[in-house]
This record gives sequence, structure tokens and C-alpha cells, in this order.
Amino acid sequence: MGKRGNPGLKGQLLNKSIEAYILALETINRLSITYRIETFAYLICNAWELLLKAKLLDLASNNRAAIYYKRERGETKRTLALRICAEKTFLDKRNAIRRNIELIADLRDQAVHLVIRDVPKEVLALFQASVLNYHKCLGSWFSMCLSDRVTVGMMTVVYDFQPEEFDINNPILRKKMGVETANYLMEYQAQLKTEFESLGKVAEFSIPIDYKLTLTKAGSPDIELNSGAGGKPTSIVEVAKDSGKSHPHRQKDVVALINTDLPPNQTIKPYDIQCIVKVFDVEKNASYYYQGTVSGSPKQYSQLFVDWILIQYKNKPDFFEQTRQKSSKAKSAA
Repeated sequence: MGKRGNPGLKGQLLNKSIEAYILALETINRLSITYRIETFAYLICNAWELLLKAKLLDLASNNRAAIYYKRERGETKRTLALRICAEKTFLDKRNAIRRNIELIADLRDQAVHLVIRDVPKEVLALFQASVLNYHKCLGSWFSMCLSDRVTVGMMTVVYDFQPEEFDINNPILRKKMGVETANYLMEYQAQLKTEFESLGKVAEFSIPIDYKLTLTKAGSPDIELNSGAGGKPTSIVEVAKDSGKSHPHRQKDVVALINTDLPPNQTIKPYDIQCIVKVFDVEKNASYYYQGTVSGSPKQYSQLFVDWILIQYKNKPDFFEQTRQKSSKAKSAA
């Protein structure tokens, strides 16, 4: 192990951490791996634990005691667990990076007992944020950039399904994944949504999987990983999206697009869209809805919203009728 305060330990931890991080990226983006979700969770947690221990060592001037539990005589020496490392590094328990790490650790722990092959988009968004948080912390803490070893393609989480179609309430999907796993993921998904809202929808906690990423010194993506001139620390910069591209449809456009896919005797009207927006709180879903802050700005909808409506109709032919009834009941109860 070497003598106390050996500066080489921090470097060893960083090297192992980076290897775990790269393996995590390779795993999550290889669709042929059956258990890539569980494996990614194990590896990214391992990468974070090693990186945080290197950070704690750095803060303690390489005093190894900083990464060990206190022990009584005769007890085996044990290094700090991931959650303790995160707690000691990010003192604010509501820190978005810390909460991201802790929630992925929760999923990792459950994966020991459950088979988790598929996950909702909120989990992928959590993974995506963790990937970028690691890159950011490695750069800001140790002035290290992985652009020579990790391409932007590797840093973008890959999925092999339509996230909008992932409905844990679907009986077929629940049977496929098992009731216990489905129930856990349903609770976990709800927790992620609630926490994302409570933290102010910050990118350090969760990043929507439809964001574009780039690793560059100059550019205008949704999320930019900027290595900076002269090897400056990496930073994450959010760039405003063009609502004309992300949410190009007005209400009349949504109606027209949907009607082109419906039978001639099953057309909808603007009122149907208004009911859908009300019943499903669409105005709270940034992936579907956008309205500028300037007075009089029109309501705009994304293509994802149009696709989602058509999926609901195909799954439930009486979707529009049921939604109108729910909207009417809600109005009467108000």
C-alpha cells in the first residue's frame, strides 16, 4: 500500500475511475448486451465512488484517513461507501449532482434483486446527466478532459425503443418485466419526476434524452461540453432551444396532423386537443408544450405530442371520447 500520504494513490483512484466510466459508456451504448441497464448502474457508481475518493484525498492533502471509516482495534479497514463519499463532497443534501448519484445507487442496489432490462425515459435522463456530471467534475476538480478517449457519440445514451411508448401500466410490458420489477420502476419513475421538479429541472439532475450533445470549443448544441482553450476545466452549458424547431405545431396543426391518420369518420376538433391538454397536464410537459413568456405568444406543440396522441388512440380507440368525458367531469367538479 505504500506509506501514509502516498500521492500515487490519488492517481491510481483516478485511473481506475476513468476506466470504469469508459466501460460504463461502452456498456450502455451496446444494445446487444442483455443486462446493460444493471451493468451501467454498477459501473457508473464505481466510477463515481473512485472519483469522489480521489477528490476527498485531494481535499485532505492526500491523507488516506479521509477515505476510511474510523475503526476499533482489530476491525478490518474499510473505505467509505459511495453515498458517504457523495455526502462528504457535496455537503448540501439537495445538491443535484449528489441526488443524481444517490438515486442511481438506489437503482444499482435494486438491480441485485430484480431483473431490470428496460427502463422509462426518466431513468435514461438520469443516466445522461450522470455521464455529463462525471465529465464536468473530472475537469473542474483535476483539470482532466477525456475528449481524446471518449467521443461525443459515446457520451450520448442510446436507447432501442420509443421512450414515449414505455408505459409501465401496459399489461403486456408488466408481464414481460415481472410485477415486482414493474412496481418498483413505477415508484422509482414517480420519484424521479417529483425530484426533477423540486430541484428546478436542472441539467445536473436529469437531461431529456432528446437533447443534442457536442464536445467542442465553440458551438450551439442543447448541451455543450467545452474543453476550453488551453485545457481549461470542462463545463456544461445549456443553450436555448429554437422553439420553432422543437415545438413547431400550433393547435390547428396538431388537429390537422392527427386527422390525416384517423379514419374519415373519426376526426377530431380543437376541443379534443384542449381536453387532452387539460386532462394530461400537457402544459407542464416541456417535451410536448411550449409558450413564450412574451404576452400574446402562441401555444406550441412538438411532434412528440402528436405522435403520443396517435399512440394513445391506436392503443385505445375510444381515447378521445374518454378524454372528453374526463375533462367534462373535472370541469363539473371544479
